[in-house]
Amino acid sequence: MKLDQTTFVAPPFQPLQQHPHFGQALAGMGRPMTSYALPAGGTAQVFTRRVWPFRRSLKMISRGPYWPEPPSEKHQYDALCILRAQNVRLINAEDMPAHLLKAAGYRQIMTPASIAVMDLRHGPDVRRALMSIKWRNALRKAETADLRISMRSYQHTTDKWLLDEDEKQQSARGYRALPSAVTQAYSVMNKGQAIIVTASRVAVPIAAMIFLRHGASATYHIGWTSPEGRACNAHNLCLVKAMDALESFGTQVLDMGTLDTAASPGVARFKLGSGAQAKTLGGTWLRLACFRKQPFI
Repeated sequence: MKLDQTTFVAPPFQPLQQHPHFGQALAGMGRPMTSYALPAGGTAQVFTRRVWPFRRSLKMISRGPYWPEPPSEKHQYDALCILRAQNVRLINAEDMPAHLLKAAGYRQIMTPASIAVMDLRHGPDVRRALMSIKWRNALRKAETADLRISMRSYQHTTDKWLLDEDEKQQSARGYRALPSAVTQAYSVMNKGQAIIVTASRVAVPIAAMIFLRHGASATYHIGWTSPEGRACNAHNLCLVKAMDALESFGTQVLDMGTLDTAASPGVARFKLGSGAQAKTLGGTWLRLACFRKQPFI
C-alpha cells in the first residue's frame, strides 16, 4: 500500500494554549488564565490582553474551546453562550462550526489559519515513508554529516542562548512569536515538559529546537539554525530524533505550528515535507454588543 499524508488521520488533541501546563506557565508569570467548565466535559482557558484597535483589554480564547470527545452541536452552542455571558469577546477557534459561532453572536474577522500536525503513533519507519523524497534525501545528508544530537529537559539558565538566538531571528525576519519569558516559565512551572534538541559539530551547537509537551501531545515551539546547520540539514535530523523520542514518551500528536505559505513558504515546505498533515482551524471571531445571539435550531 502506498503511504501518503492522507493514509493516517491524527487523533484529536488538546492544543498547547488550552492545556493546564500553559495556564501554569502564565500563572508563574503573574498572568493567570481563567478556566471555565463547559457542557459535555468541555473546558476553555481564557486570558486577557490588549488587542488593536480596542482601547481596553479583552477576554479571549486561543485554539479552543476543547472537548476530549466530539460534542454535539447543541453542547457547543451552549458552551459559546456560557462564554458570551462571561464576556469573552474574541475566540481564535480550533475547529468549531462557523454557523454555531454566528448563532452565539460572534462574527468572523479573520479567515482560518492552517497548522501542520504529525501523527506519532505509527513508528519511525512509517514516518520516513511519509516524507517527501526531497525531505528524505536532506535527512540522509544530515545523518552522514558527523553531527552529535543531544536531547534533554530545557534548563532556563544554561539554554537561554537559544531564546536569544530566536529573538534575533524574529527581528531579522520581521515576525513575532510568544515572548521568551513564556518558555522560561513553562520550563520552571512544568518540570521536564520543555525539551531541547541540539545538533552540534565539534562541541559547537549549529542547530536546535524546543518542544513543549502537554499531555499526550507536544508542540514544536522554537527552531534555530546557523548557516553551517542549514548547509547540512541539521534541522531535519533534529526533528526526526525528537519525534522518535516523543513517541517513546507516549506522545501521540506533534503540533508543528502555523503553515504560512505566503510569508514563510520555506518553513511550510519543511513542515509538510516531513510527512505532517495540514489542518485548517476555525478562524478568529469577535463579539460586540450589536451582534445579536440567535436561538439554537
